[in-house]
Amino acid sequence: MKVEQLFTCHQVSEERKVPLTTLSFQSYAMYWRTSLESDKRHYNEPPILYWNDLKSALRHRHIPSY
Repeated sequence: MKVEQLFTCHQVSEERKVPLTTLSFQSYAMYWRTSLESDKRHYNEPPILYWNDLKSALRHRHIPSY
């Protein structure tokens, strides 16, 4: 993914990857992220803090399995 190349190029720390990525979300992606955070709080689940977890959630929700 291009975003991973940017992380490497700019030496982004693991703690900053998720916040930096979600800053660029717009329209439905921003709504999805807000809804996901709200659901996690409601069910007492930990928030997504790591890039691999966010990437998996994005793929699960936005990329067809085929």
